[in-house]
Amino acid sequence: MLTAEQKEILAFARSRGGYFTKAEAVKEFGREYYHNGSKHVGDRLSRMVNAGLLEREAKGRYKIGKGTKNKPATIDAGQTDLFG
Repeated sequence: MLTAEQKEILAFARSRGGYFTKAEAVKEFGREYYHNGSKHVGDRLSRMVNAGLLEREAKGRYKIGKGTKNKPATIDAGQTDLFG
């Protein structure tokens, strides 16, 4: 489920044809933070990249991702119990 902030960023990306720069995002969303909006917006963008919601094309350039990444948990072949 997407947060309100993630929905805002995805709508922002769609309004720009699916592509945007970090500088554009900071200009749009950085004012929501009292101090160091660039860092907070950058952190939010990085989390969205890690979740698969955005893709980083180049440093500071993003596009809409293909959806959430699905990383299932793996179990070693020799593991016999959960905490062992």
